[in-house]
Amino acid sequence: MGKVIKINGAGAKEESLKEISENLHMLKRTLAGVVAEYEENEAEEKKTDLLTEALDALEDAYDAINEVLLDERQV
Repeated sequence: MGKVIKINGAGAKEESLKEISENLHMLKRTLAGVVAEYEENEAEEKKTDLLTEALDALEDAYDAINEVLLDERQV
């Protein structure tokens, strides 16, 4: 049975997570603006609700990534 070789070190993982976090933050801001436009235009409530759920999911992902980053820094 062969050995498992680590390809990425801890620093590379942290940098990847930071980049993901930054991208999620940009997506959240952009989607929040889209949701606001839908609300202002009194778009179909179902569409606004779906977009709001997507925004909530992005926020959850952002929070999870940042929690992992915080844990990595404490190790």
